[in-house]
Amino acid sequence: MAEAEGFLEEAEYLYSEKLSNLHTLAKLYHAMIYSLFALFELRDIGELTHADLIDSFERDYVQKGIFDSTVLKAMRFAYDITHECDCVHMKQPEDRDVLRLEPVVRSFVHEVKALLSGQ
Repeated sequence: MAEAEGFLEEAEYLYSEKLSNLHTLAKLYHAMIYSLFALFELRDIGELTHADLIDSFERDYVQKGIFDSTVLKAMRFAYDITHECDCVHMKQPEDRDVLRLEPVVRSFVHEVKALLSGQ
């Protein structure tokens, strides 16, 4: 979970400094992915893809009501943006995208940490 929290802190810094919404969104995305690593007790991704992890999260946690579908939607939104090419012509995420995602990611990271610590 330390990695997830680190990515969240980096995202907040990048956004506060207005450096790059795309890089901020990528950090938020990685905070969610590293939270999934913790949930699934993975040290490395191995043969899995991020899409596999997200699908497993949906099946094992969202469909069972452990996590809200808002988290899944945020994860898929960030995945779609971060997995496009990083090209000059690519539409950059807007402030509203970051502002919508950040509280969802922050809550998710804290909820995963609480779940894993048995709280």
